[in-house]
Amino acid sequence: MSRFYLIRHGETLWNKEFKYQGQSDIPLSDTGRLQALKLSERLKAQKIDGVYSSDLQRAMETARIISVPHELEVFPAREMRELSFGKWEGCTFDEINEKWPGEMERWRKDPYNERPEGGENLSELCERVSIFLKAAANKHPEKNILIVTHAGPIRALLSVILNLHYDLFWKFKISNASITVVEYDGKEELARSSAYVVAVNDTYHLYI
Repeated sequence: MSRFYLIRHGETLWNKEFKYQGQSDIPLSDTGRLQALKLSERLKAQKIDGVYSSDLQRAMETARIISVPHELEVFPAREMRELSFGKWEGCTFDEINEKWPGEMERWRKDPYNERPEGGENLSELCERVSIFLKAAANKHPEKNILIVTHAGPIRALLSVILNLHYDLFWKFKISNASITVVEYDGKEELARSSAYVVAVNDTYHLYI
């Protein structure tokens, strides 16, 4: 099986302000860059055969910092972008409820089918990240592949592997600069595969 290191990008100012980022192209904060350096140190001795990243700058910058010791090119992958929150992006939870009363409540009741105006639903997110992981597993059999992405795509992959009801989607804590590891051979669709979850939300490197 291929082993995938799923990395959430480092912190941004919008993360600190609890704003929905989605596919808005927000850069890392100084703290986020420091987190990426700690990730790089943590993973420098790990054999990595390839590096992919969401094409949003907060992920790409994290990936480039991590990949320096490995001297590997970072390949952008639009499929691994965060869930698009459409018109909600740049707003906090309270601001969304104030500007568009009832919309957040409807979405939270059925996020696999409902979507913010101009955004995506969870079904669409799960489908695109699952397709990408299957392609990557087939392209890199028995390799160690690092993918820098966002909390949403990581939760989506875990939910598909474990066949979880959508109510459990948000139960995974995926911190900035965390490491989640899965193994997958790409022979079957992810939802029907023998993929394994090896580790979730490992942040040990941020505290040493």
